Amino acid sequence: MSELGISDSTAHPLAYYRNHLEFLGYRVEEGDDEIVGRHTRKPNLMVRPISDRGVLVSTVYNFKTTFSRLETLEYVNTLNSTLMFMKAYVDEDDDLVMETFFEGQYDRSNFSILLDNIDYDTRIFLELELTQVYFA
Repeated sequence: MSELGISDSTAHPLAYYRNHLEFLGYRVEEGDDEIVGRHTRKPNLMVRPISDRGVLVSTVYNFKTTFSRLETLEYVNTLNSTLMFMKAYVDEDDDLVMETFFEGQYDRSNFSILLDNIDYDTRIFLELELTQVYFA
């Protein structure tokens, strides 16, 4: 898997996810121990293996402007109370991260369901009135 540019320890599991995302129209880039899928109509995804337990799938959004910490955390709490499959938090760079975990080894059907769940939560995220304020 050296042609993918990722280490041998992560090449096997991430190769399946890479192929799956590419089949769905994502342009996939590799990091040291992660892959990033970019899509024109879907959320960009970062997939990172978690010590032989599964993969963490994340999306990251940059706030358009600076809001007070309290306002931001209230928005994140509202978002978390609305999302069904993902959880949101503000990372150390003050970006909004929404993520979910896919447990076990790659399975095409189950990973497809996970991606559908991410799309569902993304629609909820985009439909929230406050999202337009924070990210428009």
